[in-house]
Amino acid sequence: MFVSDEDLMMRCRKGDIGAFELLVRRYQNPLINYIHRSIDDYHRAEDLSQETFLRVFKSASRYEPTASFRSWLYTIATNLCRNEIRNRSRRNTYFFEDLVEEGEDVYHTEIMRDTRYLPDVLLEKKEQRQMIRKALAQLPENQRVALTLVTYQDLRYEEVAGILGCSVGAVKALIHRARQKMKKLLIKAGIAEESGNEKI
Repeated sequence: MFVSDEDLMMRCRKGDIGAFELLVRRYQNPLINYIHRSIDDYHRAEDLSQETFLRVFKSASRYEPTASFRSWLYTIATNLCRNEIRNRSRRNTYFFEDLVEEGEDVYHTEIMRDTRYLPDVLLEKKEQRQMIRKALAQLPENQRVALTLVTYQDLRYEEVAGILGCSVGAVKALIHRARQKMKKLLIKAGIAEESGNEKI
């Protein structure tokens, strides 16, 4: 029988380590995937994923199911990603986006589920996946977060609004602008074609 995330967290609150381990199994790969796309460093994404779950575990005794567990989890991860990017800027550290991380393909089986915005050919080659990662990294932070959460993590607009602390309308606007920017960047890179029929 399926047990909801919120029920598992209530069990965690009572000291059930097995319930916490099940939550980790449910969300570990999607969370690493999300963080990797946000900061473009796979090994650091693993570290931040562990930090996210550690914060969840430490907060278990105070957990109240006032919002969905998934929204709460991604809010923690998003804040950690933002801190990482700020710290990276302060350290003046540059990560080469064109380096292929070990195990990368595991997390790049799909590029964009909404193929209205990207032609099917983008799903085929590693070089094109890298170009998409580079384009994604060029988006403003809130656009990148919103697009990644909706497209790759299947979060609802309402959940993303809660994570970003804005309205659903603002989330839709962020995603609209992000898709327009992505399309322009990919056309410029020569891996997408301009089409008057495409709906943005």
